Amino acid sequence: MRQFLILTFTIAAAAQAQPKPVTTPLTCPETIKVSETATPIANWKTANGQSEHAFERVSIYNGTPGAQEYDLAPDDEKNTAGKIIQTWNLKDYRAMNLFLRCRYHDTSATLFMDAPAIYTTCTFTFTLDKKGNFLGKSNLLCR
Repeated sequence: MRQFLILTFTIAAAAQAQPKPVTTPLTCPETIKVSETATPIANWKTANGQSEHAFERVSIYNGTPGAQEYDLAPDDEKNTAGKIIQTWNLKDYRAMNLFLRCRYHDTSATLFMDAPAIYTTCTFTFTLDKKGNFLGKSNLLCR
């Protein structure tokens, strides 16, 4: 019995000594490059282009991208002197798949990805002008 208790204590001590895995925060890329193509018009030639667009905002969904998508409202929102902070508690929505869609200034191109289950909250920080346009740099951080 004594050996069993010593073994149990040793295993418990070793488990507590193991460092907890550090989860890298999840965020939308700050910028994306978009290839642009003009639709040909009679008597005109086109030239393709490429432009870079800064991160603007995020949408968080339950479901499947491009199929069943249920846009989730933030669980909390704070507005301090025009700086808005929205928070989603992801653990409350894990009955279905969760995914993020990152949106960028002046383009309809988006990035999206499933949100791995290790992330339990996402915080989106941004500033709007009086007309509701995004100002400056927006920030998303999921932990």
